Amino acid sequence: MSTQVLALVGREGQAPPATPIAAAQLIGALLRHLRNQRKLTLGQVAAHGIPEIGSIATVHRCETVTTKKLKEERVYALLRFYQAPAEICEEVETLLKQSRGEQWWTHFSDVAGDIMIGLLALEAQSKVIKTCHQLLIPGLLQTAGYARAVMEDFYSTYPDPRTREKNRATVERRLEMRLRRQHLLDQPDGPQFTAVIAEQAVRQARGSTNVMREQLRQLHSFAENKPSVHIRVLPASATRSKLPVHPAMTLFKPHDRATGRTIYLEDMNRGGTFYSEPSDVEVYQASIDEWWGKTLSKQETLEFLLECIADLSAGSAE
Repeated sequence: MSTQVLALVGREGQAPPATPIAAAQLIGALLRHLRNQRKLTLGQVAAHGIPEIGSIATVHRCETVTTKKLKEERVYALLRFYQAPAEICEEVETLLKQSRGEQWWTHFSDVAGDIMIGLLALEAQSKVIKTCHQLLIPGLLQTAGYARAVMEDFYSTYPDPRTREKNRATVERRLEMRLRRQHLLDQPDGPQFTAVIAEQAVRQARGSTNVMREQLRQLHSFAENKPSVHIRVLPASATRSKLPVHPAMTLFKPHDRATGRTIYLEDMNRGGTFYSEPSDVEVYQASIDEWWGKTLSKQETLEFLLECIADLSAGSAE
C-alpha cells in the first residue's frame, strides 16, 4: 500500500477524510504503516527513549486513535524518527489541521451523503483542481438560481408526488451548501481551479432567461477577475467527431507533484466515483488536458460569453 494513497484518499475505494476523527485515524494508520515499513516493533520505537514519543502504550495510542485529539509534537517526533519523506510530512500537516476541529461541511450531514462529503474534503485539501464538463456548469461556478433550476429539473422527474415534495424541501439546504463551497475559490491559499466547459453546457437553458444571464455573467466575472480561476469554453466544433471519455470529470492534486492525485467522475445528481490508482488517473487526466488544448483562448472565451449574454438579453427584450 502506497503511503501517498493512504494519506490522501484513505484505504482503496474510500473517500478522503471528511471529519476530524477520520483525519486523526488516518494519521495513526500512516504512522503504523511507516513503522512496519521499517520493520520496527512498538517496543523498539519506545526503546530509543525519545521524550516526545514515550512508552510502548503511547506509541500504540498514536497508531490506534480513538479520539480526534493528537499531540502534534509526538506525531512530528515519530515522523522524524521514521525519516518520513517531505511530501508525507506535508500530507500529515494537512491531516492534523483537519483533526483539530469540525470542517464546515459536517453541518450539512442532513443533505450531504458520503460521496459529497468526500468530495468537499478533497476540494479543501487540493492545490490544483481541473475539471471538464459537457452538460452542466461545474458546481463550484454555479449561481444559486442556476443550481436551483438544475435541482428542481431533476426532482420533477420523480413519479411519486410525495417524493418530489420531500426532495424539494431540501433544495434550500443544498443550495446553501453549494454556495458555501464556492468560498474555497476566494481563499488566499485556495486551489488553482481550471474548468473546461463545453459550448453545449453554456448554451443549454437552465431556469429562466434571467437565471442563465446571471450565470453567464458570473462565469465571465470569474474568468476575467479571479487570478486562480481559469475558465475556457470548448466549442461544439471540437466535439463533432469525438467526445471526452466522461461527461463530468475532475482531477484533484494535493501538491504540484504527480503523486497523490485523485479523479472524481460525477453522475448527474447521483453522486459519483473516486479513482486514485495511477493507471486510472492517467487516462482521465490525459483526457482533461487534451480537451483543454482544444478550448477557446481566454480572450475568445470572454468574448463568447459576452455574445451569449447579449443573445439572452436580446431574446428577453422581444
